Amino acid sequence: MKKTLLLAGSAVLLSQCSPSGSSISVDRYAELSGRPAKTPREYAITIEFKETKETPTTLAPYRKPATPPVLTLKARPGKEATAAVEQEFVYPAAYRPPGFSSLVMKTSKSEFPVTPATPKEFQKRNLGYQVKLKARPQGAFVVVQGSVSHEKFIGFTRMPGEAIAPIVDGSRQVIVTENRVEMPNFVRSETPIFIAGLPGVAQVVDLPGVPGSMTVTVQPLD
Repeated sequence: MKKTLLLAGSAVLLSQCSPSGSSISVDRYAELSGRPAKTPREYAITIEFKETKETPTTLAPYRKPATPPVLTLKARPGKEATAAVEQEFVYPAAYRPPGFSSLVMKTSKSEFPVTPATPKEFQKRNLGYQVKLKARPQGAFVVVQGSVSHEKFIGFTRMPGEAIAPIVDGSRQVIVTENRVEMPNFVRSETPIFIAGLPGVAQVVDLPGVPGSMTVTVQPLD
């Protein structure tokens, strides 16, 4: 009798700690976990990403969020499957220093005109989501394990150095050129995944680094 009460109390405690708010009874859990496992030929794993909407400001026009990317991948039991939702991003990787003409103005000792620093090399980078998951049966449940990573561009940073500082005229009162050399900033986040649920039941995983979430649904394919 004491053991039964202890198990019931533990089940209540676990249901209160569950982040999703869902719960399962002890009897139901025992039934599902003890059910003979049927290993399918493969699993169809559907993943839908949802990114948090940014609040529009008066400084930048509001853009309607794009349709959330959806992935569907097939994985053999216990074998890792990979997929990605990415977009190519091109950015300057090197600059040509500013150039000066041989023309000398009579009213100034400075040389004009001035050609500002300009990009001379470009690189490409794939930004977006990369998913690595594998699924296996555990009684009536399906266990999904792996990771999802996300990389995004968050803006440019001006680079330092005398050769690429703003250039002024001889009196140092007029800026001839800002001479800007800027390089991009990227943020990459990775979230480990461990899901145990019933086939066909959607499970939501928070992705704080995005920020956003992803919904995972697994269906066995015979």
